[in-house]
Amino acid sequence: MSQPLNDKKVTVWCGFTANFILEPHFFEENAANGALQPVTVNGERYHDLLSNHVLPSLRAMPDNVTSQLIFMQDGAPPHIYRPVKQLLTNFFGPRIISRHFPDQWPPRSPDMNPLDYWLWGYLKSKVFLQAPRTTEELKEAIRKEISKINANQLTNAVQHFKDRVSAVVENKGGHFEHLM
Repeated sequence: MSQPLNDKKVTVWCGFTANFILEPHFFEENAANGALQPVTVNGERYHDLLSNHVLPSLRAMPDNVTSQLIFMQDGAPPHIYRPVKQLLTNFFGPRIISRHFPDQWPPRSPDMNPLDYWLWGYLKSKVFLQAPRTTEELKEAIRKEISKINANQLTNAVQHFKDRVSAVVENKGGHFEHLM
């Protein structure tokens, strides 16, 4: 039986391009009582996510899709864990934007990340309309809403990213929200 939600939380990862969105992954482990509990993302858990979920999903896609992908992530410590960096480099080669990679992600810039400026807010607005009462209901609502995201929404989010990058360049790296 699921536990009441109250202040319970989930830790979820998701990725998308203009053409597809990957299924969400919830970071959780079995607690002493056998129930799944959310856990903090660390380098080993992130490496596991990439190795066992993300990269196999990408490998199943046609080469003409994956060979064009650029993997973008912020500079959170799990993202720059040495085995993660090696794994990403082996798969994506130089097509990575992240801290401690040749193409650096700008520090303290969530307004530039399509997951932060669009996806998470969009999901919250949809998921919490359903008033989930348990963590299982919350996870199911997240899965359901992600599955409803269409190609036009993804294309618009990526296009908006390009517009944001142009605004940053135009404003010489300064604040740009007023230009949007």
